Amino acid sequence: MRILTNLSKAELDHLTNQPTAKAMIEKVKTEGIYIPEGDALAAAAFTAVRDSRKREDTLDLSDGGKAALEKNMEAKETYSRQEQIKKKIAELEKELAEINGQNTDPQTEQSAKANAVMQQIALLNMQLVQLQKNDSDSGTV
Repeated sequence: MRILTNLSKAELDHLTNQPTAKAMIEKVKTEGIYIPEGDALAAAAFTAVRDSRKREDTLDLSDGGKAALEKNMEAKETYSRQEQIKKKIAELEKELAEINGQNTDPQTEQSAKANAVMQQIALLNMQLVQLQKNDSDSGTV
C-alpha cells in the first residue's frame, strides 16, 4: 500500500476533481510511502510517526508578524476602552437627564447628585479625548 503525506486540501481537491486519476496515480507512485501488505510493524511505525508529527505541530511567527499582531491587539484594546468610555458617558447622561427631570430646587440632594454626575461625565470625556489623541499620535485606529 502507498500512502501520500503532506498533501494540502487544495492539492487533494485538485487531484480528486480530475476526470482521470492519472495525476494522482503518478503522485502516489513518486511521493507515496510504501508499506508492504500485511506488514503490521511498518504500518504501526508509520502511524506512530504520523501521530507524533500531529502533536508537534506549532506555529512560528516572525518578529514582524509578532509586532503586527501585538499592534493589532493594542489597537483593539484601545478601541474597546474607547467604546467602554462612550457607553459609560451615555449611561451617565441618561442618569443626569433623569435627575434633572426630578429636580426643581437647586439646594437639594438631587442637585449634588447632578453635579457629581456632570463631573464624572467631564472626567470621562477628558479620558476619551486623551485616548483619541494617543491613537492619532501613534497612527492606530
